[in-house]
Amino acid sequence: MLTREDGAFSPLRSHLWSHHGVRSILFMAGCAVALTWWGGEAVLFPNLSGEEAIPATGAAFVPLLLGVGVLMSTIDDMADFSHTAALPRRRVLSLHLAVAFGCATTLTCLALLLSRDAATVPLALRNLLGFTGLSALSAALLGPRLAWLFPVAHTVPTFLIGSPGERGADARWWEWPRAAAENGTAWAVAVLLLVAGTGAFLRRAER
Repeated sequence: MLTREDGAFSPLRSHLWSHHGVRSILFMAGCAVALTWWGGEAVLFPNLSGEEAIPATGAAFVPLLLGVGVLMSTIDDMADFSHTAALPRRRVLSLHLAVAFGCATTLTCLALLLSRDAATVPLALRNLLGFTGLSALSAALLGPRLAWLFPVAHTVPTFLIGSPGERGADARWWEWPRAAAENGTAWAVAVLLLVAGTGAFLRRAER
């Protein structure tokens, strides 16, 4: 356990140490650097269905990494101690997720503003909502170390066999990460995933 210089126990420092806080922050910062470089530029993914290539921007794709980073930051090397601590585990995790998601949101906005792609901020934030929710569902069912599985499994068909329409104009509901920023259905799916995913993950923490 970590203590302050005066010898007193520091819950915050202990929490950050057991959850590898520095590593998580560096990972998110690296994602933000990639987003600054990629931003609103579109990269063409080969369409496995034989149709035209599928365009994907950094604003649509990089939030996948940030969402996974939010959930993987909950990996706890002191799980036995955490579950017997005075504060309920669900309360601690709720605060942790809120702060981690806030960091991911802030870094996303700063990166796109620095890359002069501010118009893509709504798209990036919607995808951050959805990918964080998918990561939470994966973590709830398989554990935080496998938080990446559901987002990656969903992203592969979305960007390799999805609709090739420009800027996601023809994206179907399950292709929400590629849909245009003003697509209401995509926003609804992303919010639903976030609510369902975080709810399931926090319920798992109670067991």
